[in-house]
Amino acid sequence: MSPDTFCAVAAVRQDLPDGSFILRNAHPLQPYGRCITDALLYWAERTPHETFLAQRIGNLDTPEAGWQRQSYAQTLARARAVGQYLVNVGCGPQAPLAVVAENSIDTANILLGALYAGVPVAPVSPAYAAVEAAFDKLLACFSALKPAVIYTDNLPRYGAALVKACAQNVAVIAPETHTGAVALDEVLATPADSVDVRNVSIAPDDVAKILFTSGSTGVPKGVINTQRMLCANQQQLAQIFPFVQQRKPVLVDWLPWHHTFGGNEVFFLALSHGGTLYIDAGKPAGALFERTVNNLREISPTIHFNVPLAFHQLVNRMTHDDVLCQSFFKHLDLIFYAGAGMPQKTWSDLEDLAVKVRGHRVPLVTAWGATETAPLATGVFFDSRRADNIGLPVPGCDIKFARVDDRYELRVKGPNVFAGYLARPDLTPSVFDDDGYFRSGDAARLVDDADPAQGIVFEGRIAEDFKLQSGTWVSVGRLRGLLLGELLPVVADVVIAGSGRTDVRALVFIDLAAARRLVGDATLNYEALAQHVDVASFVQAGVSRYNQRNPGSAMYIAAYVLATQPPLAQAREITDKGSLNQANVLANRAQAVEALYAD
Repeated sequence: MSPDTFCAVAAVRQDLPDGSFILRNAHPLQPYGRCITDALLYWAERTPHETFLAQRIGNLDTPEAGWQRQSYAQTLARARAVGQYLVNVGCGPQAPLAVVAENSIDTANILLGALYAGVPVAPVSPAYAAVEAAFDKLLACFSALKPAVIYTDNLPRYGAALVKACAQNVAVIAPETHTGAVALDEVLATPADSVDVRNVSIAPDDVAKILFTSGSTGVPKGVINTQRMLCANQQQLAQIFPFVQQRKPVLVDWLPWHHTFGGNEVFFLALSHGGTLYIDAGKPAGALFERTVNNLREISPTIHFNVPLAFHQLVNRMTHDDVLCQSFFKHLDLIFYAGAGMPQKTWSDLEDLAVKVRGHRVPLVTAWGATETAPLATGVFFDSRRADNIGLPVPGCDIKFARVDDRYELRVKGPNVFAGYLARPDLTPSVFDDDGYFRSGDAARLVDDADPAQGIVFEGRIAEDFKLQSGTWVSVGRLRGLLLGELLPVVADVVIAGSGRTDVRALVFIDLAAARRLVGDATLNYEALAQHVDVASFVQAGVSRYNQRNPGSAMYIAAYVLATQPPLAQAREITDKGSLNQANVLANRAQAVEALYAD
């Protein structure tokens, strides 16, 4: 680990009369930019011909597919054209742009064009328009947003849903010529004769983006992201990871841009530091993961951002694929996971593989935040060996540990924190406390009360936690992480049940590829593997080890069942980030849960 990988650790604690306390970074936040697209102007002038964005062309499922590249100068020119077009058709602060599209160079040009022109832009999950069961979420997003223009990369697939969701006539942009839509080529041909004037007038508190929460526990909420939030958060990231200013980042990334992790942290990190973002058309889901493997076999990243599920799958593949393993670690400065807790076993396996290739550990870190915090609020910028350590507050960000029953809720204040939800005056006041801190709904504690600099332990969503019949609290996030640590790699995830019951029980979901390797039969389907004696023995042994280490009633798994059907995306059991929605799984499989408690 290089001395300049991380900033110096300096945490300050302020105790409050009610038993709560505030933790902050002793390093002040340095000045940050006015507008996030100033970075595009900067790099287009200094490194005009260097690649900013790249994506596969041809057959995406073969390693022979080539790369389409777009330089910083080309990106700026196309952003200016898009921005001018949006201004010409009447887009502005009260007339936003909606984007219903997968990650691509075209989508990036649309997003950056809106940001350059000061037009609020709202990336919306394409799944809301593709799956009939999710249409209510699309309708909720558009009802709040009231877009003046929609960009979609698949009008034949999404068109009917988009028309149904829009109460008024809305202009549509699409990559190809379609009846009733403007072709993207026409937009890109717009002469940029006045958009620069709009750009220089953008102020830090102007709305940049609207990002919708996932709606996993209700209707999606539109989180207003200002230019200040985006710029401050990139400065915070640069201060805790100063190495990004020494070597331009090379990223291979699939994380969706309609989420804050991929759309804010990752995308703008590449832009802010003159890096290259290779857009990965894969994801940690079935056969699509092969696209990710092909990309990482060819492109060696300097930082790799991902969710724990994807790192679990990467570990499984790299253990048996030396070419992938060598390429992945070749230039790697940092491994960064977020979106869910990482099992300690996955963490340890990644460290072992790094040592095998590089002869030393590669820093493996996480952070914590929310859509409402742009997203970074804490980060691990020190040597940590715990997967559940979410680090310390980033510069300029105060974290209040507020007493809620016998736990602490994380609450946040800083320039990266939002001011309110779009069109929800009924909701906004309730998510801020009397001191102006955003209530995250997440529970945490210090690693060491006597030494705050050791970091913060994440303890899961307070809403996911539950009480047993005895009144004992069950911390679902912590339990799940420890249990998975004993069940990987054959088990992909677990769902914890027990609210209001006498004990804790679990639904267990296998990893198809790992289970096939375990039994030595690549032809067996999910149901057959879930019922296979070797899989059953593996899981039984893992649960037994876990229970021996965790005998307390709030942690002990009294019974479990292996699900014979994988998690279903159409039933909203899987989030866009690939993790399980615990509440939806429990609701959809209520009969299985009842059967689990029938003994």
